[in-house]
Amino acid sequence: MSEKKLASDNITANTYRQGHIDVLDGIRAVTVLIIVWFHFWQQSWIMPIYKNINLDWIPRNGAILVDMMILLSGFCLFLPYAKEMVYGTKTVPAKDFYIKRIARIFPSYYLCVAICLFCFALPLKEYSGSEFMIKDLLARIFFFSNFSLDTLFGTKLNGALWTVCVEVQFYILFPFIARFFQKKPIVTYTIMVLISIASCGIININSVNINTWLYAHNSFTYSCVFANGMLGAWIYIAITKYLKQNKLLDITSAVMAVTGLYLYKLMCHSRMQSDDIYKWQIDNRFALSLVYLLIVFSILMGQRIFNPLLGNKVMRFFAGISYNLYIWHQYISVKLKEFRIPYWEGTVAPNQLNDQPWMWKYLIICIAVSLLVAVFMTYCVEKPAAKFILDKVKK
Repeated sequence: MSEKKLASDNITANTYRQGHIDVLDGIRAVTVLIIVWFHFWQQSWIMPIYKNINLDWIPRNGAILVDMMILLSGFCLFLPYAKEMVYGTKTVPAKDFYIKRIARIFPSYYLCVAICLFCFALPLKEYSGSEFMIKDLLARIFFFSNFSLDTLFGTKLNGALWTVCVEVQFYILFPFIARFFQKKPIVTYTIMVLISIASCGIININSVNINTWLYAHNSFTYSCVFANGMLGAWIYIAITKYLKQNKLLDITSAVMAVTGLYLYKLMCHSRMQSDDIYKWQIDNRFALSLVYLLIVFSILMGQRIFNPLLGNKVMRFFAGISYNLYIWHQYISVKLKEFRIPYWEGTVAPNQLNDQPWMWKYLIICIAVSLLVAVFMTYCVEKPAAKFILDKVKK
């Protein structure tokens, strides 16, 4: 079968010819927007409840969608390797992979750290001493802030950056893991899952004596999430090579997607009933990642029906600014309240007094400032810096 015939008939045409899947932009955008909603909900206390409609469970559980972000990373990064396994196309060398990741991640990340340090932490004297400041800064510079409780939750350099640390730790190993996965997919997948399950099991056994708040963010526990993302990419490319789009596939995909979303809702309610939500995350990380994989896989299989919703220009825009929106929104919301914007008096924050007008003004300002900063950082820093780095390397 010719490439042209294959690409025009099968469901992976967009993947095979363009190397990009539009609906993944939508999934990423929705994921990040719900995480943003979660942090704004934490600060504003505005509950999405209207009469008998209660959507509070969505932002309340936004934190666990970080796992979806990580699964999407595993899926998207392994997609070229999966295509190489199935179609015989060539992937970029490890050196080029690292350069692209550096160009994409580092400029916005390090500028964020610098702004937090020199514009806020130091002028406002947020550090009680130089010892922790140095530790905090080094943890951010070298991407290991999620391994220490004080640098994870006591940081003055933007708490949301811990997720970037987990991602970068995986990026360092990814080219090697990907090659092993290509040669021995089942063995590699099993090892990655066992590492995660063993880590979670050790944490669970010692949960009475350790801080599950810290260990829920341990990189080893996310190994299964990355593994399921990589597995999903391989299966998707493999089974859809000759699979044509039709109404039956559309209906099946829609049913699978609804099932996945329903299972996600059940897991959210289970988490809300847990006495220790961080222990819940550790206990359910593998199962949750399978639910996420079901949702992603269903949408991919039903691209024809989901593309208008998730592959449109609005979703592409939010996916495009999602990195900077993610790393900035929480810090912005915390600082706005700290600086009393909108202005408030007294020692008790207005949201704790159910001051609805203030709460809505605050929420609107959080949204507006976060979007403006994300757009500026994306189009004035991230993209130009990435282009500059890649152009320099080519020369």
